[in-house]
Amino acid sequence: MGLKLTEKQLTGWNMLTDPQKTRILFDGGSRSGKTALILEYFISRALKFPGSRQLMARKHRVHIKQSIWNDTLKKYSGKFLPKDIYKKSESELSLTFFNGSEIILAGLDDADRVEKILGNEFLTIFLNEATQLTWQTVQMVITRLAQVIKDDIGGYGVPKLILDCNPRGPRHWLHFVGIQNLDPEDCKPLKDAHLWDRLHWTAYDNRENLPPEFIQSLEALPELMRARMLNGLWRGSDGVVYDEFDDKVHTIKPFEIPQSWRRYRVIDFGFVNPFVCLWGAVDEDERLYLYREHYKSHIRTVEHAKIINRMSEGERIEDTFADHDASDRADLRAEGVYTRAAKKDVGLGIQKVKERLVIQKDGKPRLFIFNNLRHTLAEIYDYNWIPPREGLNLKEEPVKENDHAMDALRYLVMGLEGGSWRRRFATV
Repeated sequence: MGLKLTEKQLTGWNMLTDPQKTRILFDGGSRSGKTALILEYFISRALKFPGSRQLMARKHRVHIKQSIWNDTLKKYSGKFLPKDIYKKSESELSLTFFNGSEIILAGLDDADRVEKILGNEFLTIFLNEATQLTWQTVQMVITRLAQVIKDDIGGYGVPKLILDCNPRGPRHWLHFVGIQNLDPEDCKPLKDAHLWDRLHWTAYDNRENLPPEFIQSLEALPELMRARMLNGLWRGSDGVVYDEFDDKVHTIKPFEIPQSWRRYRVIDFGFVNPFVCLWGAVDEDERLYLYREHYKSHIRTVEHAKIINRMSEGERIEDTFADHDASDRADLRAEGVYTRAAKKDVGLGIQKVKERLVIQKDGKPRLFIFNNLRHTLAEIYDYNWIPPREGLNLKEEPVKENDHAMDALRYLVMGLEGGSWRRRFATV
């Protein structure tokens, strides 16, 4: 091994090399030593198993190129690897070793690129900043952990999935999966829970490799940001858009929606990013209840339409608001899902949602969310404002990441605020 490992990295190494654990989560603070250890492990696997393929992936290719390829892998290989044992490809973001093994870096933000990646089988897969991905994407990637490969003495390599992240909100799917070992869809124990292991990291674990000023800068952060970036805790963050949201106030146990309440749907399109459909009901006092969600990626729009029809069976839907994409709306219409173009003013839409979250004189807000809408609730914790940078960001704008249900929520509230057209379609 090239690196001099810290005590925490030694613990992590033992975890990575345990043949009984094939799903590993490293979660924790910034610059805590997670990524360097994973790279060390990847190179050891490439050298030990000739012809093996190792994949390092992140949601966006540009981000993994900067964070792993430029900042970590190139520096590591230049310092610790003899130049005659590998070839480096800048265009492909790959290392090819003398024994035929490969380390490939990729983004999962392009359908063609994902299809190409999934055409290969891998011995090892690392998903960097896994909180940016959906659980469905991770499950799809896991199917490619299928390369059968031997080492020089005839032993078979154990396929490994490794995920790392800086923590997000406590309702994120990765908190359910990697820490509680629960299926994020139904909160039942994972069928492969015995394969999972987790190690929590903080910047203090890597103190010997960091300048004192860096630790001091993290210690000086505001409380919530410090909790996440320094101590690696799963907490909400500063700058959250819907700071009025209170889990104890705005979430509610599912109940049967009365037939007299008006029902609506709203759709935000996606393929690589999740396609979202939310169902909302409005009571006699004009309070909105989000009571159902459909949240999936890598499915064609016509298939989503069929799912939406099945999930809406027996319900009378007043209106379905949708993003403006003409082709996707036509695909929905072909399957009997008729839509009205959403009002997309981001600033006004956020303001209208915030107004509904405010507790009224009767002690209740005008927006409730069923507590089993896990994707929607996960997003509301992590829907943040872009921080201002030296006065350049004078307009308040939310971060465009993990915001698909939040876009849909805005469309729905804006549609309701614009008045009900009471256009009643046949029961679907």
